[in-house]
Amino acid sequence: MKKIQLSLALAVMLCIGAFAQNDVIKKGTVLANGSLSLFAGNGTTQFGFFPTVGFFVADNFTVGGAASISANKLGDATNNTFGIGPFARYYIGKTATKPFVAAEVNFLSNKAKSGNGNEVNSNGTSFLFGLGFAAFINETIAVEGLSGYNYTDYNTSEGTGGFALRFGFGLYFNRSHVQAVKTNVMGE
Repeated sequence: MKKIQLSLALAVMLCIGAFAQNDVIKKGTVLANGSLSLFAGNGTTQFGFFPTVGFFVADNFTVGGAASISANKLGDATNNTFGIGPFARYYIGKTATKPFVAAEVNFLSNKAKSGNGNEVNSNGTSFLFGLGFAAFINETIAVEGLSGYNYTDYNTSEGTGGFALRFGFGLYFNRSHVQAVKTNVMGE
């Protein structure tokens, strides 16, 4: 049994080493990401979807646009939020699992409706600063995770902050990947 476990561990390390040799986090690469989150703080639990599109302006450094879409329901009360804003990531290392530091700002529009029908519309800002990882499963696809501190402030209420956790997938396309797809599809 120990030989099987050792063989599996060795195979995993060899695969990781093979992916590590193909460093796709280069200037000119495009990142498309979608992640889900759980936010817990001050008695609130929120689920959301966070798509991003970024461009690597330098090796290991990407900037781009982020959106946030979330919906909450507590009893008869509902709360829907949409946000958009910039983000930046800096990746560290040359292994198949690349840690990164991330920062994001979203400008928010919120619609809250209480159980008795009262509706409040508000605008706000959220800030996220955290650490994450991109674990590449091949040259273009990575399983990603991000955890950090998220602070949100609306014009109709006091700001709140807490721990944020996101998991999702990232697609990384550099010029050679785009050319390979074009060649396979168009025959050029």
